[in-house]
Amino acid sequence: MFRIRKEMKLVLIVGTILFSLYLGIKRSNLDKIFIQDDVKIDLSSANDVFENSFNNNKIKFEYQVEDLTEINTLLAEISKTENTITLYSEIKNNYNLTVLEVPTEISDETLIKLRDIVGLSNENIQRAGMIKISTDLKENLNNNQIAKKRIQNLINESVSPDRLTSFRSQLDVIQAKIDSLSIQEDIQKHNAEFDIIMLSAVKNISGNAALSSSMSIFLLTTIASLILLIAGLIICYYIFVLMHKLMLVLGIRTSRSKISNYGYNKKGYGRKVKRIYKDKDGNVIKKNE
Repeated sequence: MFRIRKEMKLVLIVGTILFSLYLGIKRSNLDKIFIQDDVKIDLSSANDVFENSFNNNKIKFEYQVEDLTEINTLLAEISKTENTITLYSEIKNNYNLTVLEVPTEISDETLIKLRDIVGLSNENIQRAGMIKISTDLKENLNNNQIAKKRIQNLINESVSPDRLTSFRSQLDVIQAKIDSLSIQEDIQKHNAEFDIIMLSAVKNISGNAALSSSMSIFLLTTIASLILLIAGLIICYYIFVLMHKLMLVLGIRTSRSKISNYGYNKKGYGRKVKRIYKDKDGNVIKKNE
């Protein structure tokens, strides 16, 4: 019969318990719960997007929250709003960093929703006021469009190849100016019609909540690991027993079985003992061989 020594049983029991505890601690991060570092966010990329924009209204929100679910849900809802543009987004388990462009007509409603979220620690608004499209830009654009029409008329009336070449060259230059001024006009119009919002939310779990959550994970993981390891050891034991029996059937003897068989065979063929019985005077009475 396949047997395990008491020392080996003790090692397996202690090792199983210790390994289950180790898995529970690692899975729950219980070893780090009391040395948690503050969450650090790299704001450089989001700040570049925010600062390099020229929207008339720019708003920053900063949050310290215990759960990111509410703010993640709200941002997902806002991002699906018509004409809303997500310029930057970085969402992790412990923070959310987002830059949005929202139409001015829904901006006030969006700001109210963001202010209602528990955990708002800082709000910063930069308003440029009601800025009209630059008068100089409009005048410059109108002047170039008038010049373009004048040159087009000259091209239609001219028959000289040299003059046609000169007029077409001037027309290309003026058209380039008109395109550039039109782009600037579109940018100014866009900046007036959209507000930019930068939002950073950091998950700040309280010590008691973190400890409670980690302890639950630790207990579940440890118990589950202990059960699985015990089941695995039992299965391995029976596999070894079956292998041992199979080896005996096949005629393969282990060192232990050989020793036991040798002792058994030797017992039946022991050395005979000679006994001599004497009387009080020392005379031999009986002799057994």
